[in-house]
Amino acid sequence: MEGACHLLVLTSLCLDQAMSYNYYLTAAVVGNKGSNRISDFQGALQESENRSKDYCRIDFLSLEYDQTDGSKVYETLKTARDTLNNDSVAAVLGPYIDVFTSMAYVITKQAHLLTEKSESYEASMRSLPILPDSDSLANAVAEIIADMMKWENIAFLSQNDFSPVPKLSRRNVKVWPIRLPPTIKSEDDKELMLTLTSLRSAQKRRLVLHSMDSSVVKFVMKAAEKLLLLHSSLSWFITYLDFGDIVSIMNRTADIYGLQLLNRNSLTLSSNTYDDLRSSVICDSVALLRHFLSEKYDCTEEPQQNVNTKAGELLKFVDNLSYGRSTPYIGALGQYVWTNTSSSLGKMRTQYSFGIMGYNGTITKIGNCTFLGNNISILETKRMPSPDQSLDKVLAGHVFTVITRLEPPFVMKTGEGEYDGFSVQVLKEIAREMNFDFDIKELDSFTGNRSDASADWDTLIKQLIVGNASMAIGSLAVKSSREEQISFSFTIISSTISMLTKRPATSPVLFQFLWPFNWKLWVVIIAFYVVAGGALWAMSRYDVTQNGSDQQFDLKESIWYSFNLFLGGGTEYSPQTTSMRTMVAFFWFCTLVITAAYTANLAAYLTLQQQDTRVKTMDKLSKQMTVKYGIQDNSDLMHYFKDSPNDPYERMWATIKLEEKTRLVPDRATGIDRVKNGVNGSEFTFLDLALFNEYAALSKCDMESFDQHFKETKFSMGFPNGAPYKDDINRAILILKERGRLDDLKEKWWGIPDTPECSDYVRPEDMKKPTAELDLANMLGVFIVLLACVCLAITLEVSKRLMLFVNGKRKASH
Repeated sequence: MEGACHLLVLTSLCLDQAMSYNYYLTAAVVGNKGSNRISDFQGALQESENRSKDYCRIDFLSLEYDQTDGSKVYETLKTARDTLNNDSVAAVLGPYIDVFTSMAYVITKQAHLLTEKSESYEASMRSLPILPDSDSLANAVAEIIADMMKWENIAFLSQNDFSPVPKLSRRNVKVWPIRLPPTIKSEDDKELMLTLTSLRSAQKRRLVLHSMDSSVVKFVMKAAEKLLLLHSSLSWFITYLDFGDIVSIMNRTADIYGLQLLNRNSLTLSSNTYDDLRSSVICDSVALLRHFLSEKYDCTEEPQQNVNTKAGELLKFVDNLSYGRSTPYIGALGQYVWTNTSSSLGKMRTQYSFGIMGYNGTITKIGNCTFLGNNISILETKRMPSPDQSLDKVLAGHVFTVITRLEPPFVMKTGEGEYDGFSVQVLKEIAREMNFDFDIKELDSFTGNRSDASADWDTLIKQLIVGNASMAIGSLAVKSSREEQISFSFTIISSTISMLTKRPATSPVLFQFLWPFNWKLWVVIIAFYVVAGGALWAMSRYDVTQNGSDQQFDLKESIWYSFNLFLGGGTEYSPQTTSMRTMVAFFWFCTLVITAAYTANLAAYLTLQQQDTRVKTMDKLSKQMTVKYGIQDNSDLMHYFKDSPNDPYERMWATIKLEEKTRLVPDRATGIDRVKNGVNGSEFTFLDLALFNEYAALSKCDMESFDQHFKETKFSMGFPNGAPYKDDINRAILILKERGRLDDLKEKWWGIPDTPECSDYVRPEDMKKPTAELDLANMLGVFIVLLACVCLAITLEVSKRLMLFVNGKRKASH
């Protein structure tokens, strides 16, 4: 019934042209239900007829294959067969559809112009591919890659057509086939990203993308760009036949090679919703039919009656092309001539060529591939210019997604919401050196919650692996378990384990010169001094040698004399009597003993004061019970203590296990708080990486960190395995090291701050001298006593003169 309807349509079309006679060619457009492209063919025909007014006409019929259910399949197959059994339908246009386009059952008379490339279609002498057939293209790709480009090891990406793989293998090219997802709807397709991240981990440097679907190729290349797989150290070869359309979307690129079959200057379809290659296939298919009509008929002269082209006449025209008896059509996709395949079971295009292109910022034609019969000729015409590999160019303009975890002083947030810290500033220095930009994302933006540090880093590493970030910064320690999952940069900073302890109070003691004797002894010495002076005075009263002397040895002079003897001073008076000399001699002896004892005790006191008796080593810490110590629970250090068979770590772990609640702290903040406040009245020492302990100690300079020089941990930047830009980042890190910038940043974040509470802070490693010079605080009390005595003397002198002045006035008044 539907076949009869199609005949009625043909009849009505003829009636519409009753005013003039024409040469007609009827072509059926086949396709699956909902994807038939008859409107595109009609649009291309309309533009072609508008450009050329003649008497040759093409009519299109639509044949859709409906696979909704069995009855629909049967009905559409029957309709197609009935329609194509009519000799007035001269050609079939459309893709190969299994069963529906069967050359033995459905398309039994007509030539089938295959408008879409298919890796498998029914071999027939009536099937005429518009695009290069799979076998010819596979041979060309294999020869270009193996012989012209000399690639020996490649990754081959395709959705379903792997026909070039065995041909490459026969040319001794090692091929790693990778099947792309069957459906790719965007550059962010999860399956696509997973496939490309696996490819990146494989660290292949030569990649081949084989597809005739423009959207698939563009999605893959944009996704590759996001994963930095378009780095200058990589090379791509794209088999899509419109290379210019693909590179038009590239911002930054590696060396990309490809094929250019489409002559973009020959595009004729002005408006369409498809890519240029598909549009050219449609335009060339329509133009090829019009060319056939113009070759068969004189389209400039009106015929005497309507003439319908019969089925089979197009095939005769095609057969004559290879013998030169027909003029071939040259369209946007080259010259159309078909010849028999090597198996003589079907047809393939011949006598055409396409360009071999290269792109690394500009498009360069580097060669030509020509098809003559069953032979392929590759001609290299030019070398692609080498890209600029300078450090400030290789990643210039790229925006990296950087994932991190907040942990001072590596990464922290300022009050304005900006990121800062040692790792952030290192990243800024690298970015400034290489002219790239970055966008920092916290781990929470991926996970939405926080867990312990170890789990956080595991989650962060997974984000790198799946392609959600290009690099990771922060307190990312290099571990063997992580090396299996991601790659690390050169070491940026390293740290060993240290002991964090509370800093002892250092309040000055002004009168420490009095400390060698206790207060009772000082009282006895003063009493001895007064008694000795009084005894001398009493005995001087019976000294006959003072009779007639100008200087009388009274009580004042006796006290002064004994004081001079005590301090080792000299006086003008010398005792003359034997009893007084005996007393003075023993007084000298006592003074000598007291002075010697004072000097010795003062020296010992000052020496002991400078000696540091605190616990500063792991060995001493493990052998004492006064100071408690602890480590962070489930940390690398905890596992180190737990698994170590060596002393003192094994012994310390046993002690820690006895008091787990006290000694195994849940996080660093808790450990630091216990150092500041102690535990149950006891001092507490926290064992952790020196970088964290020292930063905590310097925050208010109320703690000290003692480095133990064991279990070195290295911190680096993290990258996905196979990240091609890792070597460039490493080059920048080496430059920063050579310039001393990393040392400057370390001093900035771990230097002693210029604050009042840190004014007298000295790093433990700088306190290495067993003795040190006395400072003002040690002797300040002596000068205070001296100043007080001077003030007292002045006060006494002023008082004396005032009294003399007052007494003089009184005498004068009397």
